[in-house]
Amino acid sequence: MLQQRWLLIVLAGLLGTTVGLIVAGSQTPKYTAAADVFVTVANGQSSGELAQSSTFSQDQANNFAAVVPKQIVLDPVIKELGLDISIDDLRKTIDVEVPLNTSLITISVVNKDPKLAAALANSIAHHLSTAVSTLTPTVSDVSGAPVRVDVIESATVPEEPTSPVVALFAMIGLLLGLALAIAYVVIVELVVARVDSAEQVEALTGSAVLANVPRDRKVSRHPIAVTALPLSLRAEAIRHARTALKFLPGEGNQTFVITSAVSGEGKSTTAANIAAAFAAEGLSTCLVEADLRRPRLEGLLDLTGGPGLSDIVVGQCQIDDVVQPWGPDNLNVILVGTVPPNASELLGSTRGQDALKEIAKKFEVTIIDSPPMTAVTDAAIIGRIFDGVVMVVGGGKVRTSELRQAVSALTVADVPIRGVVMNLAKDDASRPYAYAYSDRNRGSKFSGLLPQGWRPVLKVAAAILAAAAVVVATVLMTNRTTQVSSAAATPMSSVTTTGAIKAVFIGDSLVQGAGGSPDWVDLVSKNMGWTPINLGRGGTGYSTSTTAANACGLKYCPTFGEMATTAIEYEPDVVVISGGQNDGTKDVSADAQSLFKALRAELPSAKIIVMSPLWRATSYPDSLSQIRAEVKAAAAKTGVTYVDVGNPLEGKPDKFITDGVHPTADGYSILADTITKAFRKL
Repeated sequence: MLQQRWLLIVLAGLLGTTVGLIVAGSQTPKYTAAADVFVTVANGQSSGELAQSSTFSQDQANNFAAVVPKQIVLDPVIKELGLDISIDDLRKTIDVEVPLNTSLITISVVNKDPKLAAALANSIAHHLSTAVSTLTPTVSDVSGAPVRVDVIESATVPEEPTSPVVALFAMIGLLLGLALAIAYVVIVELVVARVDSAEQVEALTGSAVLANVPRDRKVSRHPIAVTALPLSLRAEAIRHARTALKFLPGEGNQTFVITSAVSGEGKSTTAANIAAAFAAEGLSTCLVEADLRRPRLEGLLDLTGGPGLSDIVVGQCQIDDVVQPWGPDNLNVILVGTVPPNASELLGSTRGQDALKEIAKKFEVTIIDSPPMTAVTDAAIIGRIFDGVVMVVGGGKVRTSELRQAVSALTVADVPIRGVVMNLAKDDASRPYAYAYSDRNRGSKFSGLLPQGWRPVLKVAAAILAAAAVVVATVLMTNRTTQVSSAAATPMSSVTTTGAIKAVFIGDSLVQGAGGSPDWVDLVSKNMGWTPINLGRGGTGYSTSTTAANACGLKYCPTFGEMATTAIEYEPDVVVISGGQNDGTKDVSADAQSLFKALRAELPSAKIIVMSPLWRATSYPDSLSQIRAEVKAAAAKTGVTYVDVGNPLEGKPDKFITDGVHPTADGYSILADTITKAFRKL
């Protein structure tokens, strides 16, 4: 089956590969970034205590890994990065792994934006450290937290996507295509496929094909081609079958039992033609109709009915009484006679076998037309008497399953198949004889230009071309994925939908948003059509950082300059810096200038806006006025935009919450309106 339909299987496999490539091409490339954190226990002086600490830290690594996808870690991450995503959706992108017998936690994040994947992994690692410090109970004899989680390797921006894996999709498509094709071939071959070639016949029966009798539209008008159309292809094929039958093993008078798998394969017509061909050679030939259930020879040969084989068996007639001559060569024909109700028993009886043997002895060649194998067992009974049967297989008429069933029935009955005549064969099956006996040569005028056996060559060529096309498609798909990777230049576009322009905000608690909600960062971004990324942290400034957790919610609150590193990773279109009140009386000139230079160097096309520090309901203190001047000078030296928004909330203590530092929602609204007007003038 595989050998006969190999081209279909190959093309199906290649088609499956192509479908796999199309599916891979329709997938959005996703990137994986990973950050590693290490769990340490601050305890132990002796070797025993250190061993216990190591075991404890490994246990805690598994516990803390379970904390990673929890709200205590992910809520601050979403707020820090300004993500428009739910915690559940974020959880689906995170994978946490603790290598066996280690205190290491690997946090992996998958996202279609490589820069965001790295930022998420780093932010989760950082906030896990903060969460651990709050979850771990204090110990009196240990300064600080007894268990720490430290980032030992930050995530880097991945350059190549981890999915889709083009080769994997192609391989899955190939295997599915091959599997479906093979399943189709097997099902068709075993259930619905019909026999249409001599190769199939030989493979299914294990016997040689003696002749290929072609299809002929004149068969209904001239069923016996040997006498009616002696120069036709069909007549020559019958003579070919006669010659092959003559050389089959056997001694003395030759008897051939003709059968088929099912009705409609042309068995009776073929048997009559073969008998006429033997008679044409001058041999004493008898055609015996042993199909006692559905006799056809009377109408086929246009003979007169009367007593026949059944009457010989029951002893009512002798052989000479029922023989009828037919045709120009005096072919002897014995019809069925009276149709009996018990055909199998009649033929299988001793008298039935003796009658057939007696007929065979009387003639040099005896052709016995027996019933189809899958219908009744008569052919097997007669075949055992004469050491085998000759199968007639109708091309396109019999299913492979039916032919197998017939062969199996003969095998069980221990009746060999002496040979096969392929009836209703395709025209090309008998083409070698056409040149001598018929002028109906339908060969193409281009056939002479093609080498012998050109069809297999074309099949192989088609398979090679299809395979080459799939290989080229695979290479192009792989290159496309790489190009998508290198072209990813909008890291935040996939997580927020506030606006088309990305804006990173760096600053203190007034940027972070403590107090009223929504804060001025969200309101200004909405007014300007920006996508905000809020990096603001309380208790910080141009030169000031703090380790007070209550200042920004983190173990360490970075300076503006340290925030810039994260801001650059997002490749924003706009950077807004606001703050300075926490710097007190410090000279921030150098730190501000360093910050602005770094942003300008790494983000040459971004709009960098430096705002004057915001203040409270009272007038500006001298220290803050000095910082405002220093920041303005640093902006002028580095070529960034400076905006003085003044002190919009001065004299409005009711616009602040009880701490007098952080505005209410109305206060943030006033700040947002003032800042928006200033920005729109730029």
